[in-house]
Amino acid sequence: MVLVNKAINEVTVKLVYYGPGLCGKTTNLEKIYGNPKLENKGKMISMATETDRTLFFDFMPMELGTIGGQKVRVQLYTVPGQVFYDATRKLVLRGADGVVFVADSQDSMRDSNLQSLDNLKTNLRLNRLDPEKVALVFQFNKRDLPNVSSIEEMNEYLEPGTAPVVEAAAINGTGVTATLRAAVARILDNLKNNVDTTLREEPELAAPDMSAKSGVTSSSAGMPKLSMKTNEAPAPPAQQPTFVNPAASLEDDPFGGVAVAEPAVAVELQSLLTSARHMIGLLEAALERARAHEREIAEKLSRLQ
Repeated sequence: MVLVNKAINEVTVKLVYYGPGLCGKTTNLEKIYGNPKLENKGKMISMATETDRTLFFDFMPMELGTIGGQKVRVQLYTVPGQVFYDATRKLVLRGADGVVFVADSQDSMRDSNLQSLDNLKTNLRLNRLDPEKVALVFQFNKRDLPNVSSIEEMNEYLEPGTAPVVEAAAINGTGVTATLRAAVARILDNLKNNVDTTLREEPELAAPDMSAKSGVTSSSAGMPKLSMKTNEAPAPPAQQPTFVNPAASLEDDPFGGVAVAEPAVAVELQSLLTSARHMIGLLEAALERARAHEREIAEKLSRLQ
């Protein structure tokens, strides 16, 4: 959810990188953070536990200008690697304005991509965010590897609809900047058009169950297998996605092609307290997992005695 801080004349938007384990989410953030053209950035923060790691940093791209007289700050998050507890994913998605879904293009990762996308939509709904309205960009990563699915095949099974699609090889920076540009442009377009992404009929997100494991398998690369069980009507035929030119190199201006327009109506005022509570939630989740791990070790020791 867009945060507006009138005291410092600033708008903060949140972008989350999501996808199956080892798909390149961390690589994307590291390439963005290392971009020499990216100034006014905060430190990259890594909150690590035994089972997962959350990366975060924010930056203020001066090239964006202002929105409603407010400067724009972009927060980037990702939960990379083997994630054994789904609670962290839910918390990181809370209040997201946009999502980059990083899909692994290798043929062997088809099922993991589908499971991760299904899980993304589930967790967006649990956060009362509409998967059909939140700013979403697909990145088809690892296009430089052999045995990858064609773009047509990935488009057929992932069904991105009208969401932008970027071909990428994040390891060498190809498509990383184009993905970021497309995602921020989608977020700003939603803001300009006053798009309400809230699912108001959904209940508030309950406290996470830190003991519930997500059913990790070797093929899922740590991705929980949650199903989307709804009573909605069958989805309409897939719409043609918007393909974004990934040719821009890492050295390019990340926001050179993003146009900013004034929103139709003033953005909703939000207190900085919301952002602080979000970070507290992440830290509390990590602490609870550490306590659960401590209890498991204590139980094992007691059985040995």
